[in-house]
Amino acid sequence: MRVLFVTRKWPPAVGGMELYSREIAAAMSRYANVDVEALPGRPDGRPPAAGALIWFFVRAAFVLAVRGRRYDVIHFGDFVLFPLTVWAAIVAPRPRKLVTVHGLDLIYGRRKGVKPFLYRSYVSVARAFQRAAHCFVANSSATAAVAKEVGLRRVEAVPLGVALPEDASAPTAQDAARRAIAREKDRYILFVGRIVPRKGVSWFAQNVMPNLPEGLKLKIVGAAWDKKELGRATENPQTEYLGRVDDDELRRLRAGAAVTVMPNLDIDDGDMEGFGLAALEAAAEGSLLVASAVEGIVDAVIDGKTGFLAKGGDADSWVEIVSKLLAWSPTERARFLDDAREIIVTRYSWDGVARQTLALAA
Repeated sequence: MRVLFVTRKWPPAVGGMELYSREIAAAMSRYANVDVEALPGRPDGRPPAAGALIWFFVRAAFVLAVRGRRYDVIHFGDFVLFPLTVWAAIVAPRPRKLVTVHGLDLIYGRRKGVKPFLYRSYVSVARAFQRAAHCFVANSSATAAVAKEVGLRRVEAVPLGVALPEDASAPTAQDAARRAIAREKDRYILFVGRIVPRKGVSWFAQNVMPNLPEGLKLKIVGAAWDKKELGRATENPQTEYLGRVDDDELRRLRAGAAVTVMPNLDIDDGDMEGFGLAALEAAAEGSLLVASAVEGIVDAVIDGKTGFLAKGGDADSWVEIVSKLLAWSPTERARFLDDAREIIVTRYSWDGVARQTLALAA
């Protein structure tokens, strides 16, 4: 099978869609001959400039016209690229066309302003030409539901995957468990993500932390997109903001955390948690996870198996679950983390994502 993967989300830009593009391309390469037509981000991790995006569309259209007929499958990395899907249907009708949808690329039009208004019009036009795509691949059941709400048909959900650390083993889990509870004064809870209200970090700091054992710290990692949200979170003297950290430091923080939290709130702000890849990463890197049972997170966490789901915005639910995990012994933690890794290996591997995605083109 010959596959052309077209994406505007590619390293060195940093983000969930960039991670998806890199990992799915690598995984599909193990089962097919894959060519990648990608738009790299800027060296500082930001997405490419608007001019670069326009040029990418022109270049990709040319590639599709010249080489598109050579492939069995043409896979587009997100819904913004749908005009190229229509173009491919014209210049290369034989290959199957897959379009991955992530959530925000479907609901951006719910926001206020001129750009969201124009995007709503774009979605309406794209819906009229959706037969150009053989299948829309949603990254979770929540995203699939949104895709159907906006009028897309032939939608299939394929949850994302996670790459386990090379040294992920039983001894590593045991060591992480011991480190996480060894010294009471150094125990901390970890939050990783964008600092915006819907991620719930200030809500957690104000409503959950005061009801947990004294001396416990909340460490926050991520870009402060909303300064007010960060300010509310750091009003709690037990909160420490670390900003952005590199991958090695993040793995160290996750392995040493007493608990990692994803306290997302169900807020209609024109965004959504399409899948919640950070939930898989936390479990894979040796951390007990508690997450809100909202949107795509419910596909990323198997409650009681790879992590624990709490009711979003319900402080009592969060305090009960986090307190229970804080009381676990090293043996209990290690056993749970080992079992969680086994589940992740079989259910959330990128190889599995690649196989399921390619099967949709059959």
